[in-house]
Amino acid sequence: MTFLQHIRNERARQRKKKPLKREVFNQICSLVKQYDLKESFLSVLDNVEDDLSAENLKFTRVRLKTPMESSLFSLATKDEYSLTMSIISKVDNAYLKFANSPEEILLCGPLCRLNPSLTNQKLMRYHFETLLLHERAKASNSEVPPKIDEVM
Repeated sequence: MTFLQHIRNERARQRKKKPLKREVFNQICSLVKQYDLKESFLSVLDNVEDDLSAENLKFTRVRLKTPMESSLFSLATKDEYSLTMSIISKVDNAYLKFANSPEEILLCGPLCRLNPSLTNQKLMRYHFETLLLHERAKASNSEVPPKIDEVM
């Protein structure tokens, strides 16, 4: 391969289309806009209870995620931007980009602490409440919970 061919190949490789990835900021900013979240949400985020009551450990239902359309690029006002950045800095874990509702934003911290190695497929498919209940049931060892995929 000559030097000229190498340069042409390298330029052709650089021009290939690369898929856009959804960023955490765009996901959370879309939630802030869609649910009209205010600064009071941060105080709720500070007071999130890690514990779910014992009667909720019965694994009776599987909640699937509701599809949410989020934009690839978010245009935010100054208040929306500051709230979005505050939420991202407070929660700061890998599960935040999979949150589809304010409830899931609240649950992603405890879920990540229980099991930081959940697969992307589970995080995209199941509601965080279902995953959290499943992980709590596994941790309590009171009864062996079925695998989430087997319940469906």
